[in-house]
Amino acid sequence: MLPIDTEIAGVKIGDLYPARLMGVINLSEESFYKGSIVRAEHVAEAAVKMVEGGADMLDIGARSTAPGVNSISIEEEEKRLLPALKDVLGAVDVPVSVDTQYAGIAEKALRLGAHIINDISGLKTDSNMASIVSDFDVPVVLMASKKKPGDCLTFQDIKTALSESITLAEKSGIDKIIIDPGIGRWVPEKTYEFNLAIVSDFERFRALGKPVLAAISRKSFIGDVLGIENPADRLAGTLACTAIAVYKGAHIIRTHDIEETMGIIRMSESIKGKPITGEKENYRASVVDYVKKPKDSIELMKSLNVTGAGAEVMRNKTVSKLILLQNVAAPEALIIKQEMLARGGDAATSREAILGEKNPVNVLIIGTVAQIQSLIQKLRMQALNLPKISDLLEELLEKEDDVGYRYSRG
Repeated sequence: MLPIDTEIAGVKIGDLYPARLMGVINLSEESFYKGSIVRAEHVAEAAVKMVEGGADMLDIGARSTAPGVNSISIEEEEKRLLPALKDVLGAVDVPVSVDTQYAGIAEKALRLGAHIINDISGLKTDSNMASIVSDFDVPVVLMASKKKPGDCLTFQDIKTALSESITLAEKSGIDKIIIDPGIGRWVPEKTYEFNLAIVSDFERFRALGKPVLAAISRKSFIGDVLGIENPADRLAGTLACTAIAVYKGAHIIRTHDIEETMGIIRMSESIKGKPITGEKENYRASVVDYVKKPKDSIELMKSLNVTGAGAEVMRNKTVSKLILLQNVAAPEALIIKQEMLARGGDAATSREAILGEKNPVNVLIIGTVAQIQSLIQKLRMQALNLPKISDLLEELLEKEDDVGYRYSRG
């Protein structure tokens, strides 16, 4: 899979370009962040200010989907949205996205000239949405959702839901797709730990091969971590999360705070550097730096037309680990080294351990997940304290996927 490189509504987006800024124009009186609400008579002015501040595109919405908020009717959403959209389109010359889950509203918005549809249900709320987007041949933002917007908790839930939505879109002929993992407490059980995990592992979404949007701005998980109830006071936490998301590969940042976010993005990109790619005559190569967990590699291998069975066999060979074992008896260290060498990996320890002159010692295990899993099984049948070491290694691998362990503050 080559670096992501596409054009969305005339804007170049991907690994080779700066992260783009999407300014939020919020028409919803029920919004969780009151400071973001734009009154209808000021919407054109707000749009111009965002574009002058550096917004590459805008996203306009009229329905709040925050937990506990009273839902409005489709008629009310349309009443709020369409006149404001017309004013925005007349005021600025950047792509304008419409945030709606309903095909009827999307169709009217697209007839007015909207450029992108942002569907937080991933095309699952309204069965007609995919055909409307396809008919108008516009890009779509798909957020990870199963039955309700944003109800995916784990990375696997998110990836599965996004894959389903991508399939729905592509089967309808939509080829310009942006994915959104759905950061935020969309459902009560999606606690801050799950959202921290999304930001921490953001690069993993690149394995799906689509531009990735991060919508972090002032959300409640930031308040949960920092103990800040008022969204107006969450800017610093928002910018910290934004910097990490950009460093880890976010292509679009959806934000209420354009000018404040601009410098954060540019600094994060400067530290991140360029993708490592090369060409020689007809050959092209790129360093894959986003496969963090073995399962992530399956999408990459599917893009190469590797069979499903083949991808399953090879996935644990795609991620390498360094594990430092401390206070190991010298004979145990030598056995671990021998077993890792037998599996194509290695283990580093001191010269004194090899000569039997030091005890206990430390060991650095070097190998793929597959090699380490094989080592675990082998050590379980060995003498000395190697079965205990086997259990410890297995525990380490399991903790990588334990969101509660990794991100709880307890």
